[in-house]
Amino acid sequence: MSDQSQGPGWWQASDGKWYPPEQAPGAAQPANGARLDLGEALSYGWSKFVENLSTMIVIVIIFFGVQLVYSVVAQAIRPSSVFGALFIGGLVIAIGVFLGFLVEAGIIRAALAIVRGQKPEPSMMFSTQRLAPFAIGAIIVALLSFVGFLACCIGYLLVRLFLLFWGFFVLDPDAPKEPADAIKGSFDLVSKNMGDVLVFAIVIVLINLVTCGLAIGFTEISVGYAYRKLNGQSIAP
Repeated sequence: MSDQSQGPGWWQASDGKWYPPEQAPGAAQPANGARLDLGEALSYGWSKFVENLSTMIVIVIIFFGVQLVYSVVAQAIRPSSVFGALFIGGLVIAIGVFLGFLVEAGIIRAALAIVRGQKPEPSMMFSTQRLAPFAIGAIIVALLSFVGFLACCIGYLLVRLFLLFWGFFVLDPDAPKEPADAIKGSFDLVSKNMGDVLVFAIVIVLINLVTCGLAIGFTEISVGYAYRKLNGQSIAP
């Protein structure tokens, strides 16, 4: 409850006070921080993927298509001079990093929209809303992953596990966090639910590996479900 709206979805009651989305009349019931059930998470992700099949296929095509087009263009650009190679090469890398952040954030937005009871839109893949904090967070996570990689790869796996939800914390419209807080939030959430999240993360990685990443639309919705479930937030039926 607040005297002012705290963000998207907040609603004003007859008493003049503002309330969060999960307390709105008819809103889905909170998950109450219950344990994460692997079967439920995967089933939810798949059913919502199928329910929004055409849109999610377009989103997945955009996700891979942008990266493919970038790779083809980057390979085709071959400046003749050393200066041109350095300048153009740096520019191409910068564009590639930006596009990577853009589509990664986009697919998380789509997953968050679904678990919040909204329809995903292909335009979410090109939204720049909160892209700056997401990019900063991604750079921090990449640096932590690199340091972890130097520790016989075990550190890398631990970083990826504990920071599984950081992007959702940054982009969550209900309670967006800044990069450092998002990273800490993900670490705390995984730490408190280590057993369930570990099994869940292993299965998600295996599914993406077996499908060469093509199942990312389905698996990302499942991760969104896990994020809301473990946070005790409402999940759209």
